[in-house]
Amino acid sequence: MIAIFAVVVTIGFTLTLLIQKSALKTNRLDIPNERSSHTSPTPRGAGLAVVVAFLLGLLALLVDNSISDDVFLAIALPGLIVALIGLLDDRGHLTSAKWRLVGHFTCAVIAVWLAGGLPELPLANSTINFGLAGDIAAVVYLVWMLNLFNFMDGIDLITGVQTFTTSAGVAVLLLASTENDLWKVFVVLTASILGFLFFNLPPAKIFLGDVGSGFIGFITAVISLVIAKDEPLVAWSMIILHGIFVTDATVTLLRRLLSRERVYIAHRTHAYQHLSKKLNRHLPVSLGVGAINLLFLLPIAWLVTESKIIPIFGIIIAYAPLIIVAALLNAGKKVN
Repeated sequence: MIAIFAVVVTIGFTLTLLIQKSALKTNRLDIPNERSSHTSPTPRGAGLAVVVAFLLGLLALLVDNSISDDVFLAIALPGLIVALIGLLDDRGHLTSAKWRLVGHFTCAVIAVWLAGGLPELPLANSTINFGLAGDIAAVVYLVWMLNLFNFMDGIDLITGVQTFTTSAGVAVLLLASTENDLWKVFVVLTASILGFLFFNLPPAKIFLGDVGSGFIGFITAVISLVIAKDEPLVAWSMIILHGIFVTDATVTLLRRLLSRERVYIAHRTHAYQHLSKKLNRHLPVSLGVGAINLLFLLPIAWLVTESKIIPIFGIIIAYAPLIIVAALLNAGKKVN
């Protein structure tokens, strides 16, 4: 795993550097506008490096017999299609939100089918089989995770820190509490984002783009479905660990819906965007996200994994203060 980790980091770093140089040469830049959180034209599309690095690392795990063919296919096939949709969007070849959403739902259906559907999940003191309703909910969950990562990838370092800390946290939970080898998948995901992080330090030299943020959100959700078969408590813990992204994106969306705004139009009203604007800096916000993940959400996730508290209580304990903070930071509101 040390060798795979090192190779994946190197691939991610090298490809990000090459993509940055190519973007500058061909003028593929993200131009700032009134909805942007950056002030200078910046290359984007580094997510392609993350996608390639992760999939090659995943292939290495398959060759090493650390994951099964079914697990590899469930993650890699729909994930690759999601990345292609994001790449076409980044290049301006797929500008229709409707057709992007159709593509996202198609990939989600494929992923749920390949993963074998939503398994039985523990709720309170019983385990429930949700049947077809559960599979439909799983499809919606995958699409929501994909898009909320797109929504939340709006300032330097935030998605990289979120991915790094949550992936590392889940790997630790799996290693400490189970005998499941899927911790290696999270090590690969951690390595694939690490090569990009150097270039995304404020002020960012390059952005992930939709090809990267959507891919990360989608495969994270798919992996949680795969894990739920054998380690359902860890799957619940993953939802807890993504609390900041889930609560900020959801509160923002609901408030914009209630205000009858066109929610498919880009904006700058997420809680993290208001905070970064107030501080006039990106770094403390992104590092704060990582600190909350490790110091607040990870201990709650561990309690759930160890059956110290039931999943629904863990989610309430984790999400309630985050929802309050998002509301206090005016998530979804336009602030002058």
